[in-house]
Amino acid sequence: MNTLLQLTGYLKTCPWRVMAAVLLGSGTILAGVGLLATSGYLISASALQPPILDLMIIFVSVRFFGISRAVLRYLERLLSHDITFRLLKQFRVTFFRVLNRLPAAYMQGFRSGSLLSSVTADVDELQNFYVRVFTPAVVALVASSFTIWFLYGFSPPAAWITLVMLVINGVGVPVIMRKLAGGLGQQQVDLRSRLHESWVEQSQGAEEIRLFGLRNKKRNQVAYLSEKIGELEIRQSKITGLQDSLANWMMYVAVFLSLIATVPLIVTGELAGVMLAMILLAIMGSFEATQNMGTAFQYHEATESAAENLFGLEGKTNHGQEEPVTTRNGSGNDIPVTFSGVHFAYDGATVLNNIDFTMEKGTHTAVVGPTGCGKSTLVNLLLRFYEPHGGRILFNGRPIQDVDEAFIRSEISVVDQETYLFNDTLRNNLLMARPDANDQQIMDVLAQAALEDWFNNQPDGLDTVIGEHGRSMSGGERQRLALSRAMLKNSDIWVLDEPTANMDTITEKQLLRTIRKFTRGKTVLWITHRLVDMDHYDQILVISQGQVLQKGKHFTLAQQKGWYQTILALQQNILLADNGTQSK
Repeated sequence: MNTLLQLTGYLKTCPWRVMAAVLLGSGTILAGVGLLATSGYLISASALQPPILDLMIIFVSVRFFGISRAVLRYLERLLSHDITFRLLKQFRVTFFRVLNRLPAAYMQGFRSGSLLSSVTADVDELQNFYVRVFTPAVVALVASSFTIWFLYGFSPPAAWITLVMLVINGVGVPVIMRKLAGGLGQQQVDLRSRLHESWVEQSQGAEEIRLFGLRNKKRNQVAYLSEKIGELEIRQSKITGLQDSLANWMMYVAVFLSLIATVPLIVTGELAGVMLAMILLAIMGSFEATQNMGTAFQYHEATESAAENLFGLEGKTNHGQEEPVTTRNGSGNDIPVTFSGVHFAYDGATVLNNIDFTMEKGTHTAVVGPTGCGKSTLVNLLLRFYEPHGGRILFNGRPIQDVDEAFIRSEISVVDQETYLFNDTLRNNLLMARPDANDQQIMDVLAQAALEDWFNNQPDGLDTVIGEHGRSMSGGERQRLALSRAMLKNSDIWVLDEPTANMDTITEKQLLRTIRKFTRGKTVLWITHRLVDMDHYDQILVISQGQVLQKGKHFTLAQQKGWYQTILALQQNILLADNGTQSK
């Protein structure tokens, strides 16, 4: 019920349209009742052969109700679909707003296919809320009320009988059918989600599927899910057919009982005989109001499930400041970033424990350590993708939780080892870092990132579409493009997470010189597992098993026994071995 109320809240954006659509829908049903009622009276009255002028009003009424029913139905459908599309727009915007505010730790639990399912299956499922859930219920209530009032004026017993049968048909039968369905709507939503996930996996992993001969397995997986969805749809169709049959029986039972209850009124003279056909046909017409209630109950389950998925995500969002902070802290503090006793865990497993260090303004800090020791987690905490579970992080002297996320990220240039590139032009992939940059500035950073030769081979220049995930580029080229993006942004704080991954040694050394030249005087946090040119850093942190085991400069750590000295010696031996092999 709470989910239904939340969905109904979206209708507040267009109340007059909703009211008009309900009135048009109710008018359509009542026009149908009026058409059958006046037709029944006309047939009965004509049998008595009255003067033709006595029937003119009835003739006009039949034509009026027949024409108005068609016009009202058209207008109702037009307005209802307009409202539906407006609601869909709201649902999609809400979903993406929620998605953008989800914590990164929660996002890691999603598969890309699951997100695609939310965008397509869940959001699109909500389009049924207004047309097939909300409107039928409200229209049934309004139209049935007017019909019962009309019948009560001629035959109170028939009115009460019709009321009871309408309640059974509109509520009782759908409730029974929903029990028979046994959660079919939820099952369909889940299966469609799994099917979308499978499609995404097969499109993204097409090369691996061919390489390992998995085409038959994946095809069988899709066939199995499609078959299960088909079975559920067949079961639901059978239930719908049974419901339609019961609805017809309810109508005929109501007509039969009303006939028995109304005949005594005619015998006693309380009601004219020509009114009997009008009453019975009006009863038959009134059941159109509850005809769609069964469908409403069926769609309600699937709609509610989809809405719970969406609203469930909304409950996981970070509710921070909406407006970005546009001014720096005026405290005069010259320490931009401080980690103090920071603790963080993934699903109960400790990743960082009691991390303490300070990045003074304009200094370069390197964080080294074995794979999986928590180096990249430091970056996610600094960018507020995660929140620390203990301790605190100071940004420009203020607790990082008190600083707007958008402001923090605007002050930091990031080069990740797996930077995402959009299926867009080269220009647009770079302008996202600095929208006001001109083409010459873009060309300058491409040259500094050693991408000038690659760029000169692109026929469309800056308008070259680099493909999804930058698939038209090599791994090293993607990494250099990410570096170009950071150079274009040119923030005061730089975070580099393995920025020279996927590069050959010559290009790596060239880019290292470029980065150091470009970041001179800036605050730099460098995440790496390769101890290359470490004497350039003001401080080096050695992290292992989530703790800072060593801290200091290169020459100091190289003399201390520990992980740093061991890995440094190992890398030097490998380098000597490679040089010896080349000399032979």
